Amino acid sequence: MIGSPVNAAANDHVVDAKAALIADAATGQVIYQQNSNQKLPVASISKLLTACVIEDEIQHHQLHWNDKITFNKQLADISNDKNYSALGLQKGESYTVKDLYNAMLIKSADGAALALATAHGQTMAQFNQKMRTKAKQIGLKDYQIVNPVGLNNEDTKAFQLKQYSNKAQNSMTACDVALLAQYLLKHYPNVVQTTGQVQSQIRVKGQVKTYRNMNKMLVGQPMAMKDIPIDGLKTGTSDEAGACFVSSGQYQGHQIITVVLNAHGKGDARFTATQQLYRYLQSNYHLQSLKLKQSDQRVRVSNGRQRFAKVTPVAIQVWANKPLSHYTVTTHYQKPLVKGKGVKAPLRKNQQIGLIKVKALQLTTLNNQPWSTPLYAKQADPVGNFWQRLIN
Repeated sequence: MIGSPVNAAANDHVVDAKAALIADAATGQVIYQQNSNQKLPVASISKLLTACVIEDEIQHHQLHWNDKITFNKQLADISNDKNYSALGLQKGESYTVKDLYNAMLIKSADGAALALATAHGQTMAQFNQKMRTKAKQIGLKDYQIVNPVGLNNEDTKAFQLKQYSNKAQNSMTACDVALLAQYLLKHYPNVVQTTGQVQSQIRVKGQVKTYRNMNKMLVGQPMAMKDIPIDGLKTGTSDEAGACFVSSGQYQGHQIITVVLNAHGKGDARFTATQQLYRYLQSNYHLQSLKLKQSDQRVRVSNGRQRFAKVTPVAIQVWANKPLSHYTVTTHYQKPLVKGKGVKAPLRKNQQIGLIKVKALQLTTLNNQPWSTPLYAKQADPVGNFWQRLIN
């Protein structure tokens, strides 16, 4: 089975880290995992969950990218403390939500994250509840959420929450980190337009301040991979968490997620470990095409002009380290379209009508559900006239 790791002794590890994982962002297929179910401190990787909540608030018009947030003394104290990821944002100055969002994900600015969390007067406890609710919605299994930054509770100073101990901190499993990254990439794909920036700017004290991305694997950067462009996502570092990194990379037309928690070694160990994960994928895995049965390549349509509609895709790809020999590929249609084994008109071209599911011993996914990918109508089928509906 895919796991500890494939084609290796149980004690062998691809990378020198407490936990690691490779997954396909579109399907959630777990390609490699190493101690991926142990809950560990994640430091500033927590800010990906903060980003999810902020994106939700933007989508629901509770917050707008051009809204301005004024820094008070408490926020400025965090933003100017050199022991933290500090950007030097000033008391009394106002910054847009977009500028703070960029600073949080590119520079990992702690003050920016806290400012977003307390936007429009909401308390840290209220935002914390939003984060926990979001984590549950995403499907995270084993985690602790203390604050939107990733600091120890006591290190958030005026934002410390009394219900947690001083040393309490955010923690997740590598599998949950990958699920979080997958959710963000699926629902808010424009996030990579932020995380893929090598540098950005913000105006402080009337001067334009340029800051660089913490991610050294972006295209053109020292740890970049020539054949696998990396466009995100987030670093994290603390004494307890060690050096962590979750990446988003493009390989053979697929978006890949890698997770490294607590990389052992000095300097750029988390990026070296991430490179090793991608090289492991390149050396050991290939894409295997699986085709739908002829009978599943079209769907019965009721109430339409045509009795059958073609579906797409008719062939899918899974990652395999050896050819899959025993597997099943089945189609499953969505309610309320489902009626027997078919769907009901009207159908739009490229409308999702169900899922293709694959079951095989070698296939595991982040949410432990069967491997699946969307199934679409290849052609439109409007509601038919009386005689067409009667016949079809």
